[in-house]
Amino acid sequence: MAGVRGIQHKSRAIHPSGKPVRATVILHPGDEERPLYEELVHDLGVSGAEVLREAIKELHKREERRKARKAAKRAVETASADNEELPKAG
Repeated sequence: MAGVRGIQHKSRAIHPSGKPVRATVILHPGDEERPLYEELVHDLGVSGAEVLREAIKELHKREERRKARKAAKRAVETASADNEELPKAG
């Protein structure tokens, strides 16, 4: 039975750093991503593999920006929590 699309499944293999990794993506005629993929291949004039490489790079950039925003937000929250005055006893 196939797993749920879009979530990371437990890996069955370890990818050695010195060996190539083959990523296989099957886009069926009814998949919503297929026309997008075909349009990019046609408009950019590159191979499908190159379209996927660029998509991976862009997704990675987006994730890095998200992590940076989250870290900055956490730093601001921590700084504001440190600056709060505690009520004085007495």
